[in-house]
Amino acid sequence: MEIWLVRHGETDWNAEGRVQGWTDVPLNAKGRQQASQLAQCLRSISFTHIYASDLTRALDTARIVADAVGAPITPLSCLREHRFGQAEGLLRQESDRRFPNGAPDREPPEALQARVTQCLQDIANRHAEGRILIATHGGVIRSILNWLGHSHPPIANTSITRLRARANGFDILGVNETPHLDGGSAMELISQHR
Repeated sequence: MEIWLVRHGETDWNAEGRVQGWTDVPLNAKGRQQASQLAQCLRSISFTHIYASDLTRALDTARIVADAVGAPITPLSCLREHRFGQAEGLLRQESDRRFPNGAPDREPPEALQARVTQCLQDIANRHAEGRILIATHGGVIRSILNWLGHSHPPIANTSITRLRARANGFDILGVNETPHLDGGSAMELISQHR
C-alpha cells in the first residue's frame, strides 16, 4: 500500500513568509492553480481514499484533487500543521527574533511527531492495499521524514512525498516531487517503482 503525502497549495502567508501553524489561512489564487495542476496530473492515478488536515488550505487542496480522481475525503485534525502559538502570523524573521527557541505556547516538536506518526500508522492500518493520498502541511511531512531518518529539503507547495507501507514500517519512494509544476506526469512516479 502506498501513501502519497501532498503539501497544500500556496497561501498569502506562504508568499509573505508568515508563520501559519493552526491559523486557518485559505489558498490564494496561485495555490488554487497549483492544486488544479496537481489534480490534472493525478487524474489517471487510482486512489482508494483521501485524508486531509481539517485546516482550509489542506482540505481545499484535497477537494480539488478529489474532484479529479473521484476518491472520498476524510478530514482529520491529527493531520494539522505544527501549532506555533504566539508566533503565528509573524514574519519568520520576526518570529525567530522574538522566539529564538520557539514560542512558549507552541506544540513541542516531539508532540507533533507523536501525533502525526500515530495518525499515519492508523491510516495505514485501515487500508491493506491500494494508494492513499494525504493532503497536509510542510511541517507534518518534515516530521514524518525526520521520524523515518531522512534529511529533507524544504517541502514545496503541492509537492508529493511517496511512502510504501509495510508490516513493520514505511519505505520512502520519493520526496518533494513536483511533476505537475514541471509539465511532467505522475505516471512517471509510479513507473519508477514497479
